[in-house]
Amino acid sequence: MEVQGSHLKENSQPETLVCPPTSETLFATAAEYLAVFKTLDPSSITHVQTQDYTHEFAPQSANLPGPFSLDEFAQFLSSIRKVINSFNMNARDTWVNPSLRQVVIRACSAPTFWDEVKAGGSKIDWSFEGEYIFILHLDDKGRKVRKVLEFVDSKGTERLMALIAQAMSITG
Repeated sequence: MEVQGSHLKENSQPETLVCPPTSETLFATAAEYLAVFKTLDPSSITHVQTQDYTHEFAPQSANLPGPFSLDEFAQFLSSIRKVINSFNMNARDTWVNPSLRQVVIRACSAPTFWDEVKAGGSKIDWSFEGEYIFILHLDDKGRKVRKVLEFVDSKGTERLMALIAQAMSITG
């Protein structure tokens, strides 16, 4: 029944209240999401991405590609995987907001280029350490990531993109 003014309307359904997911659920989903960077295998995170998933890099001054849809992000990861073996992200700080279904992660990473790449460019310093801020927006249940805004270190990312370009030229 639904109250309209002072009258009850028959055959109406009561509204169901959706409780926000727990902090633990959001944290676990975010950790699963970050795990993809260990292998850069896009199939390893599809179970925690929604069909309308989007990924965007910021700031715009970094001149990175995107924004990406689910399929476009998978292709992006696959292209990087040709030259980088692992891009293991280590979360330094994590902030969870159940009411907004958001997780903010401050992470660092040091990509590992494939040995064949490093051998082909033996005079190149392949070391790199980056710092990132991920803002993850999750679905109603907190079990899938719907949108990611990834802030990168512009100066550091410029060097990383140069390394990736050199690696791509080595592998052909």
